[in-house]
Amino acid sequence: MSFLGEIIFLWSMRRKLYFKIALIAIFFCSKKIYSQVFIPSNKEEILKSIDVAYDTQVSLLDGKYKSKIKKEYKKRKAFIKSTLLDSTFIFDDTYKTFVSNIVEEIRKKNPSIKKYKETIFINRHLEPNAACFGNHSFMFNLGLFQLLENEDEFAFIVCHEMAHQYLDHVNKGIRKRIETVNSKEYKRKIRDTRLTIYGRGKAARNLLKELNYGFLKKSRKREYEADSLGLVFFSNTKYNLKSAYDALEKLKKFDDGVFASKIKIDSLLNFSEFKFKKYWLEEEETMFDIEERADDYELNKDSLKTHPDIENRMKKVLDEIGSKSKTTKQFSLTEMKTHAMKDQINSLLHFNQLDLVFYLLMKKLQEGEQTEFVILKLAEAFQKSYVLKSNHTFGKKIPQASPFSREDNLNSIRTFLHNLEIRDVRRMGYHFCKQYETQNKSKEFAVIKEFFNNLNK
Repeated sequence: MSFLGEIIFLWSMRRKLYFKIALIAIFFCSKKIYSQVFIPSNKEEILKSIDVAYDTQVSLLDGKYKSKIKKEYKKRKAFIKSTLLDSTFIFDDTYKTFVSNIVEEIRKKNPSIKKYKETIFINRHLEPNAACFGNHSFMFNLGLFQLLENEDEFAFIVCHEMAHQYLDHVNKGIRKRIETVNSKEYKRKIRDTRLTIYGRGKAARNLLKELNYGFLKKSRKREYEADSLGLVFFSNTKYNLKSAYDALEKLKKFDDGVFASKIKIDSLLNFSEFKFKKYWLEEEETMFDIEERADDYELNKDSLKTHPDIENRMKKVLDEIGSKSKTTKQFSLTEMKTHAMKDQINSLLHFNQLDLVFYLLMKKLQEGEQTEFVILKLAEAFQKSYVLKSNHTFGKKIPQASPFSREDNLNSIRTFLHNLEIRDVRRMGYHFCKQYETQNKSKEFAVIKEFFNNLNK
């Protein structure tokens, strides 16, 4: 082997050694600080409780469409089970205790609510949303903890969902939908549509629109009912009554979505010895002229927010509060908000959703929140980006900026991350750690800093 060949060989071996050290560092670092549980140890017990709830509700079915309704209940059961097994839920006693204590307060002050063993799921998703599945199972997204300010506001959301269960809205909705689509009138309309020679497609779309509109009206009515009864439940508890209105108001402010803030990437990641390059933010030309775009993270049509118009709901709640004078001290949510934020970031890192991690953490950095956690997790995100790009798996994990999406601020992050070459990530990670080394003295940060030091020798 030539002298030059030996140098190249030794250099490549050194790089491979550093890369192996990096992987080991990531393994031990993540093993030490990452402890979220997505599949609980009592998984079988939870799955059995879902089966029991299904069997109980099926045993109560009667009437003409019993078999069809049973199929819908079975679909619901399968959906909850698959979501559980798909690592969508986080199992943590902190959340279980928090929500269970609220449920207990509501139940204690409202004896008319029958005692059932509720199943509470915490969804790791960003959207501030909640759901009642209709079988005494409830779901609350981590995003709610980021949106709401105190326990009182969260308690009203719980009251709203418990009102849905109390009024049996979900199951009544299933029955009504099945009765409608199997009614003589609707079957006649389907038959008439099929016999239409001209404009059959338009006629079919109009029929579907008519059906959806009918369900939408009933859904709006159910939301008003859940607000109203939920407020009755809420007014009997220890919580501040005005917080019901405040919770709805915050959901209204969420109209702009999860990614409403523009992140100034070029200033946040501009270092004295490594200047930001403008072309990192340049988007590729698209062959599509997109007029209508979609927001993948907006609240869906069965959410707390959209049935019916939030302002009407706020007005009705305020009118009902007006007749009651009770106000009490609000209960802090600070610790839960911090806990949920950390879980949110850790779960996104765990599943390599680095575009979301960079957006959320750089937003905090932009707002002046230079905590040890924020600095550490951004450093970890750079480290993961380097490893994924080295393994040529970055493109499989992080979506490209989509011309069909209205999430412009998230698209900017995605464009930036994809435009970075591996040498850019290597240098940027190094200079990021160097700039913030005084703000983070943890062993975990020191490991990542050494990782980038070795890469840049």
